[in-house]
Amino acid sequence: MIAEKLDRSIRPLPGAPKDIKFPGYFETTLPNGITVIVIKDEKFPIVSSRFVFKAGAFLDGDNFGISSFTSEMLTKGTANKSALEIAELIDYHGAFLSSGCDFDATFVSCYSLKKYFEKIFDITSEVILQPAFSDDEINRLREQKINSIISYKDEGDYLAARVFKKNVYAKLPYSKPLDGTEDTVSNFNRNDINNFYNSYYKPDNLIIAFVGDISEAQAVKLVEEKFGQFSGNYIYNGNIEEEKINETKKVYIVNKSGAVQSSLKVGHLAFKRNIPDYIPASVMNTLLGGSFTSRINKNLREVNGFTYGARSYFDWKKHSGDFAVETEVGNSFTAPAVKEILFEVDKMRNELVSDEELTSVKNYLAGNFPLQLETPNAIASKVISLKIYDIDNDYYNTYISKVNDVTKQDINDAAVKYLHPEKMTIAIGGNPEAIKDDMKQFGDVEVLEGID
Repeated sequence: MIAEKLDRSIRPLPGAPKDIKFPGYFETTLPNGITVIVIKDEKFPIVSSRFVFKAGAFLDGDNFGISSFTSEMLTKGTANKSALEIAELIDYHGAFLSSGCDFDATFVSCYSLKKYFEKIFDITSEVILQPAFSDDEINRLREQKINSIISYKDEGDYLAARVFKKNVYAKLPYSKPLDGTEDTVSNFNRNDINNFYNSYYKPDNLIIAFVGDISEAQAVKLVEEKFGQFSGNYIYNGNIEEEKINETKKVYIVNKSGAVQSSLKVGHLAFKRNIPDYIPASVMNTLLGGSFTSRINKNLREVNGFTYGARSYFDWKKHSGDFAVETEVGNSFTAPAVKEILFEVDKMRNELVSDEELTSVKNYLAGNFPLQLETPNAIASKVISLKIYDIDNDYYNTYISKVNDVTKQDINDAAVKYLHPEKMTIAIGGNPEAIKDDMKQFGDVEVLEGID
């Protein structure tokens, strides 16, 4: 039989993107409430472990910055080892240990060669369970934090972000600076740190995820040996206030005297991470400003030459979120850039996207998704995010098909529901003398000499 000759001058039509089965992983919950996750990868003799407490800066109360401070203090010494001894042991074994937090969770991470992992896990367990919180280390970290906060105030994007969050979130804890302020950090003491640690570092609030050359049985055994006696229950007694989006546009300029460019952050309150229409909203934002070929970047960068780059995004968190467009432009382009941003947001709300745009964005998101699963650590990050934000375990298995099911009308509906150009907060870190008068066309202008 003679095979049919192919015409290689004609490009074959691509098939529709298909769902990718999310890599399997082991999960169990121990009697004291700790969730253990294991993602095996035997390609290299390396093991990593992530300890995640579902408690972050959202729980700071009036002591904002205390969660960040507490998380960094974990590696600064234990009941049996000084910070220097811990650092030397980690370095000697060619390992890695770090800690930190965001608004919704606190993280401690470690990794090493397989042959040293039990030793490194021992050290990390000690760091978590027996932190010393010594006064010397508290004072040392306090000085570092304050110096960092002072240095941030010279950065236009930091100033814009701070005034943006403060006015968009209002009473929600997300309005506060993650690392605190000079005043709050100056007043932290050992009791404050112990109180935060004892309130939120609980076994039923802890996820321990292992990635690498380790079996499920080995991982569970390590956790049982080191954390079997870890006890207590996490109880959150606070009230989560429902915030409302601001009703009018308002312009805030934080004075960065002599600045020749403006750091812009334009947006408003949005939604929390686990809303049902998260995917249509994400597809819509990818077209608007969430990729290099997006409308906003093309307009501001390629068409008008205002900037090297601009982007939009939804910063979704556990209890709320915001929508924002970010860019940096020269002083004379500040008002024109804001005008074009608002134009693109209006257009997304008032017109259906083209067939070409819809096909392109679906191909981009479907093609990019497998790249996010290339490493076991990337997979672990996604699994942990499911737990933090209370998302169904099956979410990633159907992600591509749900993206492909999004219609032009779905995108328009998401734009109408979640984009509000008439209610934007326009936050700028820049030179008010150069831009203030031009910005009055967008609403009331308030000039701030600094930001807490």
